[in-house]
Amino acid sequence: MLAPRTTRRRSRPRTAALATTALLLAWLTLLGAAPCPDALASPTVEDLEAQARSVRREVARLDRRAAALTERYNAARSALDDLNVRLQEARRDLDRAQSELDAAQALRGARLSAMYKSDGLSVLDVLFNLGDIGEADTQLGYFRSIDAADQQTVTRIAAMEDDIRALTRQIDADRAEALEKEMDLRERQAAIEDELAARRRLLADLDVRVKKLLAQQARLERAEAKRLAEAAGMDLATIHGTPAQIAVVRETMKYLGIPYVWAGATPSGGFDCSGLVLYVYAKFGVRFPHGATMQAHMGTPVPLSRAQPADLVFFGSPSFYHHVGIYIGNGLFIEAPHTGDVVKVSRLAGRGCSLICRYPIRLG
Repeated sequence: MLAPRTTRRRSRPRTAALATTALLLAWLTLLGAAPCPDALASPTVEDLEAQARSVRREVARLDRRAAALTERYNAARSALDDLNVRLQEARRDLDRAQSELDAAQALRGARLSAMYKSDGLSVLDVLFNLGDIGEADTQLGYFRSIDAADQQTVTRIAAMEDDIRALTRQIDADRAEALEKEMDLRERQAAIEDELAARRRLLADLDVRVKKLLAQQARLERAEAKRLAEAAGMDLATIHGTPAQIAVVRETMKYLGIPYVWAGATPSGGFDCSGLVLYVYAKFGVRFPHGATMQAHMGTPVPLSRAQPADLVFFGSPSFYHHVGIYIGNGLFIEAPHTGDVVKVSRLAGRGCSLICRYPIRLG
């Protein structure tokens, strides 16, 4: 892979993040620090709960944006990798065609030389020593057929070389475009991470009672995820599925609790949603690119009513699926949700699943 070009960094995503931070500061100030009409009045429980809900909605919105940008980044990264492979193959083809062209030209030259000069005899000498005109026609026809075949070979390989050069130019252009897109997505991802970091800092300045409400809700969600995971584990024996499907579920459950990391695709480095799918399915003979949309396009769609363990559940539209998880049966699936969360078991109902796909998994 060539070294990244030096490009002018776009400032709009980062500027937008700073603007969002400023708005959030003002918003939270109004929520938590602005004086009430009655300066001595304290926020009611209802006021605190409303503030907590507003904070959670805003964080959830930022999480969704970050997760969607991560999947767009993954798609650009995969496209760039494919272009790099194609570029290397095209260059190898070009080198091979050039070698074949050189060899064909050398062979043609040697044949012409042999035809017009052999052991000191010219072609005229050969013709004068022939027994009759019919034999002369035969010899000349033989020479012409060899020359025509050689010329066709040279023309064909030269045309191949032109085609490969054109392909190389196109791939270079595509690669430059993909690299530009990747740089842009990196900046956008960084902008979202800046917003999340600013949001975390702002959360630190919230009223302590709002913090307690948020912490209480987080504990409830973790307890629910744990309960679902335990239920899924206990139900494995009763889930209807092939040995390969059950093996996928068991394998996926090994990674419960691993942190979400954008563009992550290993247990040690963390997972994003499509990275978890990529890692697990590779153990069962399915080689996925890193990106939910590409993974969706490789599968066989099945209706929700026929979903089976190890099917993949997608969220979004055919042009762009922003999230993916692994169905494990009984209305549950395993996902790597978003920044700040971990790989966990979740309920599929109410999540807006728009596609379920099946893949040719196999054991060993």
